[in-house]
Amino acid sequence: MIKEIFRRGVVLLCTIFFLFTAAVAGAEKGRPNILFIAVDDLRPSLGCYGDQHASTPNIDQLAKKGMRFNRAYCQVAVCNPSRASLMTGLRPDKLGVWTLPIHFRESKPDAITMPQWFRKFGYTAVSHGKIYHNPTPDPQSWSEPIQALRNIARGYPENVPARIRKTQAGLPTSDWRKNNLRGPATASPDIADNLLVDGARTDLAIEDLRRLGKKKTPFFLAMGYIRPHLAWIAPKKYWDLHDPAKLPIITDGIVTPNTPPYALSNSYEMTHYMDQINFPKPWDKRRITEAQARHLMHGYYACVSYVDAQIGRLLAALREEGLAKNTIVVLWSDHGWKLGEFNGWGKMSNYEIDTRVPLIISAPGLSAAGQSTESLAELLDLFPTLCDLADIEKPDFVDGTSLAPVLRDPKATVNEAAYSQYYRNHEGEPYMGYAMRTSTHRFVEWRDFETGTLTARELYDHQKDSIESMNLINKAPKSLVDQLTTQLLKLHPRRALSLTPSVHSNPSPGRFKVPIAFANRAKTDIMIYAISTRGRRGRARVLEPGQAVKINARIGGVYVVESRDGTIHQIHSPTFPEKLITIN
Repeated sequence: MIKEIFRRGVVLLCTIFFLFTAAVAGAEKGRPNILFIAVDDLRPSLGCYGDQHASTPNIDQLAKKGMRFNRAYCQVAVCNPSRASLMTGLRPDKLGVWTLPIHFRESKPDAITMPQWFRKFGYTAVSHGKIYHNPTPDPQSWSEPIQALRNIARGYPENVPARIRKTQAGLPTSDWRKNNLRGPATASPDIADNLLVDGARTDLAIEDLRRLGKKKTPFFLAMGYIRPHLAWIAPKKYWDLHDPAKLPIITDGIVTPNTPPYALSNSYEMTHYMDQINFPKPWDKRRITEAQARHLMHGYYACVSYVDAQIGRLLAALREEGLAKNTIVVLWSDHGWKLGEFNGWGKMSNYEIDTRVPLIISAPGLSAAGQSTESLAELLDLFPTLCDLADIEKPDFVDGTSLAPVLRDPKATVNEAAYSQYYRNHEGEPYMGYAMRTSTHRFVEWRDFETGTLTARELYDHQKDSIESMNLINKAPKSLVDQLTTQLLKLHPRRALSLTPSVHSNPSPGRFKVPIAFANRAKTDIMIYAISTRGRRGRARVLEPGQAVKINARIGGVYVVESRDGTIHQIHSPTFPEKLITIN
């Protein structure tokens, strides 16, 4: 009798386990895939956003199947902090990432990224291209190693390296570009799409999409496009899509009066390129010529069209594999870009033109497909939104708000405001500017970074002045300013801040050599990778438990320490005196 009861108990337990396992497997299989598309430096210069000069049929088609957010904003208008905030769901102040050199694992080693979270629920997370900011990716986020590209064409004529060296030779010794000058800002090689980096990465992403689509578990496939980030290099056929004579150039951009000088970006990015080495700053009396502006604008639009074509190939593969009906597609940009507005070319400000981004979400069963919304959205809202759409638990640590209600009803409101910020070092003094975009206004407070003391304010009425040409801070009713101030201070109180020590992967010849040592005191193997200036990992050095290694490195190098199962992940740079890194 006892044996029979025991036997039945075992059978019952096995049955329950089987049913539970089957339910889990079924949930995993039934959950939607996620195709996560990032486009660097893309402002809403797209056909679906009303730009009549853009040639973006594939993104426009995606917008017809999804929802277009007309008021979506990044948290910082520069690559690294914007992407770090989006991928972790944390605001920059909580994450401690405001500038390009700081990797979020330096400031918050235990941060859980979006793909990490989705992996907990059975997703296979794979990445291609620029999702995190180079030079240091985040291998801990992904289920598989990131594939490196080889034999990619630069897109420049063969004589460009010699031209760069000649230009560098003429620069003063003190000029920072003496050892850091790039080729021309534009190029239009007559070559196939996949001979340039974005086309080649799309090939790899399509291969993975087809492979992952055959698995029983869902995938989180991220594809990050470099263009239209400088340099504006795209195959000639995309340049031929646009008539430069018809492009809406701006050569008389106006710097908004009554604003602090640190509110402006300085078009610094343009001066990296040998043919734009003397590019004027916004406050200079000198302006670029109409021909120069028209050519640069032509390059930007050509690159947008090139990326649109690659996105079209990716979406076509999704349909061909029969995966479109069960795949969430998200298209986003990390920030906007000025094309002459405020007499600037670049990002790196708190203005609308730099913080507003395109955001399109297409999801299975989306009732509001093909519609747009004026509801305010932030990029860090994507983390909880995708959790809702995938029907998985939302983490309690994210700062964003799910946009799922807006996807059901475009008139719904989930955010009373969208917040952006920008760190600026101006003439040796650090500042932090906090921008709050409501449905009607943009309000900005600038503060001393180290004390939190208020230094300047800006206020723009978007009902009357969408280009932010008039700072109304001294003219607006006191009640309005007080109301906006109170609202901003709830999220961003005035307080002192400090930068996280950062590292650059720049181990260039001529920098001082210094050893860096690693000792493995952990119970598992660890792997040490050198990171190149382009974000590529070198050959791994494997240390078994108890082993140590000393590496002859250079100041400026970056080394990633990772365990085989991803539970250990650190980033280090060699320093004087010699440093010993112990992994416990």
